[in-house]
Amino acid sequence: MLRRLLPFLRPHAWRMAVTVACNLGAAVLDVFSLTLLIPFLDLLFDQQTTSVKVSARLRPLFERVLVPDDTMASLRNIIIVIMAAVVAKNVLVWVSGQVGASLQEYITRDLRQSLYAHLQRLPLSWFTRTRAGQVLARLLTDTQQTKQVITEAVTRSIQSAATILVSLGWLFSTSWRLSLLALVVAPLLIGLLQPLLRKLRKGHGRLGNQYGDLTSTAQEAISGIRLVKASGAETFEVARFNEASSRYATGMVRVARLANTAQPITETLATAIAMVILWVGARQVQSAALDPSTLIAFLVIVMRMLQPLKQLSQVQAMAQQSLAAAARIFEVTDHPLEKDTGRTQVTAFRGEIVFDAVNFAYDDAPVLRDISFTARRGDLVALVGPSGAGKSTLVDLIPRFYEVGSGRILLDGVDTRELTLRSLRALTGIVSQDTVLFNDTVRNNIAYASPGRFTDAQVEAAARAANAHDFIMGLPSGYDTMLGERGTRLSGGQRQRLAIARALLADPPILILDEATSALDTESERQVQEAIDRLLAGRTVFVIAHRLSTVTHATRILVLDGGRIVEHGTHAELVAREGGVYRRLHDLQFAAAAS
Repeated sequence: MLRRLLPFLRPHAWRMAVTVACNLGAAVLDVFSLTLLIPFLDLLFDQQTTSVKVSARLRPLFERVLVPDDTMASLRNIIIVIMAAVVAKNVLVWVSGQVGASLQEYITRDLRQSLYAHLQRLPLSWFTRTRAGQVLARLLTDTQQTKQVITEAVTRSIQSAATILVSLGWLFSTSWRLSLLALVVAPLLIGLLQPLLRKLRKGHGRLGNQYGDLTSTAQEAISGIRLVKASGAETFEVARFNEASSRYATGMVRVARLANTAQPITETLATAIAMVILWVGARQVQSAALDPSTLIAFLVIVMRMLQPLKQLSQVQAMAQQSLAAAARIFEVTDHPLEKDTGRTQVTAFRGEIVFDAVNFAYDDAPVLRDISFTARRGDLVALVGPSGAGKSTLVDLIPRFYEVGSGRILLDGVDTRELTLRSLRALTGIVSQDTVLFNDTVRNNIAYASPGRFTDAQVEAAARAANAHDFIMGLPSGYDTMLGERGTRLSGGQRQRLAIARALLADPPILILDEATSALDTESERQVQEAIDRLLAGRTVFVIAHRLSTVTHATRILVLDGGRIVEHGTHAELVAREGGVYRRLHDLQFAAAAS
């Protein structure tokens, strides 16, 4: 996981370098200020004003600090140097913190943006298998948690590791026997914590999925709040959410217990090592193998190492959550992108669309079988049949939301797999019953994803043709009115007319229309139908028909059942066919209407 995160670190290498340099400098100054205890204690207790017991490696540093025959002046100078070292160290720590914070956030930003860009390029089939809450959890929560690896490994851990390494260097140069005792703690900690760390990684992985389930449960209930209230299902939804919330809380408690185990283990072992060093060092002082002041400084530095050691021991425990989040992110980025096998740019549709023996399956479950027909420019092709017959899947194959399993789809004689996705989809417009509007202005919703491409006059002309201009002008800010999430400020008919205005403005030669009037009242249906009639003019249209009365004027009607075209013809031809599927559906609908 860390290796895979490195590419996100490289663009910010200078921030990394500044952080590392500041942490190393702070560690050196920290240990240096502590080593000044030796001459300070020698001066204080030995009262040697002319010959202070300072080791040869330290004496050059103190030649300008120690004042011969003046103990108090020397002590004063040492205190000044200690304070200067501490101030300089904390300045470096502050700089490291500031640069480290920007490093974390910019890496998180880059990771989040990279993941979102990858999501946009994933095939539609991935989204049909993945709950929206899981997608949002990975995009927002997991990317935020992943930065803890950077927080711990870069900003804090480097300083702790540097402090430990500099301290060990001084300790070994002072007494290698005592230093070996101090090193015993490292392999003990690593060995004891490994099983704990493995459990933490798995625990955080489960937590990520449970958080996604929690988010999905809330998102589904909030987006479907009308259905919830209409069904009196508030208590049911509260119970669903509480169950998911309790699972997540239980998982958090389990992981917290594991994480909190690392600190007492580390502190107990480190303190035990310090006590052993104190005992062995005291014996060396008694045998005159070690000066008392050196032992005191040695112990102070060893005890000073306890906090960095504790921090380092906790890094892996804390990092498990980040690594588990990173693993969930890379599960998404490892998924193959939508394949654009096309190399040919297409700019217009002039002739016909041909389905030639097309077969398609979802995960080896056949959906469409041997679909063959031709739609010429200007045709209105209606797709009817029972639910699950494959109508929506068939039209999704035209803009290559899914790739055909076998057979081919030809556009003006060219296999659509040879056309680039962008140019193919530019020829296709979709107006569905489930209208998609964004939390943006009316103008930007009509001219979606085309900033600066259309003038205000063109947007208004499309709205007028869609019978939408009058109600838009009645909104608080007209075309600049913010619609709110999913356009909830508008009625169903108004949302449909904005979707039609969007299609009219884009002016695609091929149109896919999922019965846009089935859920509207009579007046809204009349206005939407007028707009649709203008939209259909001069285009090749595929209509998924739920009400047969809306497709009586279709050029050709395809009747699907079980993934096959079981009948085709005009409305009159199919109604005249006794015992046919279309005739049966027609009689059922019109009998219900008459009743």
